Amino acid sequence: MAAVRAAGPQAPREEVHQRLLELLAEQSRRVPVGVGVLMVVVAWMASRVMPPWIPAVWLLAALAILMVRREWLGKLPRQTELPTPVRVRTAIRLSLLNGTTHGLSLAAFPLLPDIERPFFTLLLLGLSTGAVGTTAGHRKIYLAYALPAAGTLPIWWAIHPNSPIGWYGLALALLIVLYLWVLYGLAHNAWHNFTDSVNMRFLDRERAAQLTEALAQANQANQAKTRFLAAASHDLRQPLHTIGLLVAALSLRPIEGRDREVVDLLSQVTVALSEQLDQLLDISKLDAGVVAPDKKMVDLAEMLRMHHAEMRAAIEEKGLRAVIDVQGSVRCWTDPALVLRVLRNLTENAIKFTPQGHVALRMRVEGGDACISVEDTGRGIPPAEQAMVFEEFYQVDNPERDRSKGLGLGLSIVKRLCGLLGVTLQLHSTEGQGTRVTMRLPLDTFGAAATVVPEPAHNWSFAGVTVLVIDDERSVRMGMRVLLEELGCRFVEACSVEEATREAIATKPDVILADMRLRNGETGITAISSVTSAVGATPALLISGDTAPDRLQEANRAGIKLLHKPVALPMLQAELARMLGDKVQP
Repeated sequence: MAAVRAAGPQAPREEVHQRLLELLAEQSRRVPVGVGVLMVVVAWMASRVMPPWIPAVWLLAALAILMVRREWLGKLPRQTELPTPVRVRTAIRLSLLNGTTHGLSLAAFPLLPDIERPFFTLLLLGLSTGAVGTTAGHRKIYLAYALPAAGTLPIWWAIHPNSPIGWYGLALALLIVLYLWVLYGLAHNAWHNFTDSVNMRFLDRERAAQLTEALAQANQANQAKTRFLAAASHDLRQPLHTIGLLVAALSLRPIEGRDREVVDLLSQVTVALSEQLDQLLDISKLDAGVVAPDKKMVDLAEMLRMHHAEMRAAIEEKGLRAVIDVQGSVRCWTDPALVLRVLRNLTENAIKFTPQGHVALRMRVEGGDACISVEDTGRGIPPAEQAMVFEEFYQVDNPERDRSKGLGLGLSIVKRLCGLLGVTLQLHSTEGQGTRVTMRLPLDTFGAAATVVPEPAHNWSFAGVTVLVIDDERSVRMGMRVLLEELGCRFVEACSVEEATREAIATKPDVILADMRLRNGETGITAISSVTSAVGATPALLISGDTAPDRLQEANRAGIKLLHKPVALPMLQAELARMLGDKVQP
């Protein structure tokens, strides 16, 4: 126990005494019945050798004190307005009063028959023994009871021997003294055990508080990270969106030769940067809890063959062999889009870190699960780093932060998506030989399989469509104007809720494209609501560079679809066609 006391902080003295008072209050509710019965026995024995009224008065006094003690001890733990030492002193006085009353019964000792004196002695010593536990061995409280209750027993035995043999009474007196000394030692140990238990509970509570605080700090740090990512993503997306709009507008023009190469290169750079920002967006979406799996019955074999066909060109372009090992038709109840996203991240990661050999996609059925593996013959991952590769921004052997190697978010997104899908993820890697990442999906053999088919390309005409663009960034509005006019749209712009409502009343737009966050605390949601209230229901789309989780949740609650800047031209065309319906010609 001493080691426990030295291992951590000690409970304050006030807390130890508060726990003691609570123990005394609890024991005071249990003790009166048993002690009361013993007092009745003592009074009955005394009434046989002295006038009965004397034991009767003593019994009434003992029982009254027992009940008063019970009432007072029951209140002491709750009387926190009183200083703790004052409440402890009250408990000591009550213990002294109780012990003195019990000790007064010894007045009948000289009058008892020889055979009843040992029984009488055992009763008082038994009460003193029980007091070790009921007082937790607190020295002053225990002695306040034991000394007046049984402390004079050795004297009574010494001066009133129980037999003609003189040493018999003296021997019993000595044995009682030794027994009381043993009881005092037991009380001393009981008090140390009690304080140790309080200290252990105090230490546990302190550690729990520290863990709670550490968890709160970790949550705050995670929220701060998410806010930073969202802010950085927003600030980068705004100019990138403008660049993307202008590049898309240029790509629609009939230019050739060197100019076309420049436009294509600008488009590739914009797409690459957009993909990296999309990874930040994915993290924010998962943190916000707005990604909900859309599960359906999927033919995994067909989906994997489609994924292999999509990634084959990228694998072979690096000089690697593209291997697929998929047998038969295996059905599973899952979200095909999210599973494909996981497979795409794993495959792209395998291609990136495999200089030669192959990248293989395999599937087998094992124990009621479909085991889908992405395997490569790359450099592998050192054992010490295998547990860290699924953490955000962690990359093996990229201290210089080479942007061509990505941001280190791909596997972190994989881990979160697998958690969302209830999919088990396993990593096996040997340094210098390669890596295999396996997904285990529970199988379901019932239902029709849903074929995953890529979206076909369309060429829509938006001639004559009036589009109201609400954005507080002038450069974004200019870029949207150039692109939409290239598409044949009539362009109307606004930078605030009031201006958007006024322009909508004047032009009656066919569709609204609004930024999520405007100036002066206004939002695109508010602007869309104001416009629809003024001119009636109008198809609307939010376009934002803000990836903060609360913004994502806000758009989700409003029921308005949200695209994130920069928006690729095919996606913008597809969304316009979806909202306009019969007003556009494919």
